[in-house]
Amino acid sequence: MQKYREIAEKVMTGSEADFAEIRLLRTARTTVTQAGLSSMNTGPIEQFTGTARVMISGRWAMYEFSTPDEMSKAMDMAAALAIQSKSSPVIFPILPPACRDTFIDMEDGVPLSNVPLREKAFLCRHYCDLLGASISKGSARVTYDEIIRDKVIVNSTGTSIREIENLGSMNIQAVLPGGLISSNEFALRGSFDRFKDKERQITQIGKELQSRKTTTISAPGKKRVILDPILTGILVHEAFGHLVEADFLENNPAIAKMLRIGSRVGSDCVSIVDDSQLTEHPGSLHWDDEGTPGSKTQLVSSGKISSWLHTMSTAAKYKTNPTGNARISDRGGIPEARMTCTYMEQGTTPLEKLKIHLDNGLYMKGFLGGATDMDRFSIAVEEVWTVKNGVIHEPVVPMVISGKVTDILKSVLNTGDDLKLSGSLFGCSRFGSKTIPVTYGGPHILISEIQVN
Repeated sequence: MQKYREIAEKVMTGSEADFAEIRLLRTARTTVTQAGLSSMNTGPIEQFTGTARVMISGRWAMYEFSTPDEMSKAMDMAAALAIQSKSSPVIFPILPPACRDTFIDMEDGVPLSNVPLREKAFLCRHYCDLLGASISKGSARVTYDEIIRDKVIVNSTGTSIREIENLGSMNIQAVLPGGLISSNEFALRGSFDRFKDKERQITQIGKELQSRKTTTISAPGKKRVILDPILTGILVHEAFGHLVEADFLENNPAIAKMLRIGSRVGSDCVSIVDDSQLTEHPGSLHWDDEGTPGSKTQLVSSGKISSWLHTMSTAAKYKTNPTGNARISDRGGIPEARMTCTYMEQGTTPLEKLKIHLDNGLYMKGFLGGATDMDRFSIAVEEVWTVKNGVIHEPVVPMVISGKVTDILKSVLNTGDDLKLSGSLFGCSRFGSKTIPVTYGGPHILISEIQVN
């Protein structure tokens, strides 16, 4: 890709647009699946995508190309489309400082791309056998996914950046007779070594699933609950995070008014961050898809809105700075304001003390699925346990929590001291777009009241 980067720089010198950029992306995806005694490997499947984007007289235009030798033509076509456009002019974007740099995943250990396929397949088989043995009856499945991304962005302000990402995930799934299921995903960016030595965790997954075989039924209604870090992260990402993506708010003025800067959306112990600089996690990025450096953005501070997530264009409209959250999910798509690594900040209270404050309520753990409708949500919970006098008592059949996100955030009574981040390579889509890698999380949180069904 380095030679194509140099070609893009030469092409850019000939542009007469008010602003122009070329984005190049080469991806290679590999999947390894072990289901019981059956295995299947695919990949690496490679793909190249190129996009030229220009702004002339306040009008954007894009042109996609599939081979590097089409770059010059693509720039000319994009310029012609911008000149011919009948759309209304928009505000000129706020451009980040010019940057010429390269970032390659080089953390300690062996990058995913350097590990032989047979080693990845062996580890999947080993974990699948271990999980199968821990549940005695039922089925076990382990799927390893890997995406190697080589991204280049060159623009007319002098920016020329290249970022090589090693993204991987391992999904561990066990199903008992009767349909009781446990699904866990380990996702990372960087070194394959962090997939190793998971034997104790794999065995624990099986043991915990077995302990849920006998369950009671809890009556629906308003309940006092504790959510585990995964559910806290899902609440923050799915129910809240999409609402502060600035291009979503452009089209939803009622939500924008509700979430205006300084408005209260949670209790004093609720603070939420989006931090793309956590480079060991799959949602991270050194530069976004417009070449803006990644950053840590405080979205909520002590219950009040501090910022939204911005691209160059939304930042110009709202007279602020880009936050480094421009991301492209579809081939030839425009950059959208999207989350990266989004989490609720931890407090100082240990989980055991949260359980004491819970008294007689429900402890909830794990995520099965969910849906959102503007500022309302429903989340299917994988595990539910009754708590008696601050002590976990017995399992309850899986349940669904729902409500208005600001009502729930305002009902957070306390946050634990145990921040944990989770992630997914295919965990976030918006309005039917393709998925992008994200990270989410938080600590255990105590909620005074939430609807449970």
